[in-house]
Amino acid sequence: METSKKKNWLRGLALITAILFSGIALAACGVDHDEKEGIVEGEPVELGHLQYNVLFTRPLNVYDVEDREYLVGQPIAPRGKTYIGVFVKIKNTSKDASAFLPKSFRIVDTTGTPYPNIPSKSIYALKPGIEVGPGDDVPAIDSTPQVGPIQASMLLYLLPEEALELRPIELHIEGEGGPATVELDL
Repeated sequence: METSKKKNWLRGLALITAILFSGIALAACGVDHDEKEGIVEGEPVELGHLQYNVLFTRPLNVYDVEDREYLVGQPIAPRGKTYIGVFVKIKNTSKDASAFLPKSFRIVDTTGTPYPNIPSKSIYALKPGIEVGPGDDVPAIDSTPQVGPIQASMLLYLLPEEALELRPIELHIEGEGGPATVELDL
């Protein structure tokens, strides 16, 4: 009988230990609010004082009326390539310090091939490397991109069409406490 009690006691102890470790593991999943990988569109991420939110990503077509404004100054995409617009909102969360955007933003396909953003003359274009004042937004409140159809600034890319099949495609954002990666919904 005593052996039976001992076995039951050990089983109970093992069960309590398993529950305790499971609880610790689950709690640890929610502890890190500074996750910088696996972020999806619409989910903000902070790098230093700058909070980035990728709102929308889509291919752009020079023959589409709306898209022409995003592609101002760009030649027609060469055969086998396509323009991609990544639309982003940025907020400087500091009340007293300016911050600078990265000088470039790159997207990377599943093979690890990086594609840097290309310069754009569009009024909707995000200007890499600019200073964002304390509490300021990009795009600026009441600016054309902020009140436009997507209400965000655009990063422009020219990708080979086959790269669009190499998903997930991620936007890599450099910055304090980063980099961060955002999975693009293409």
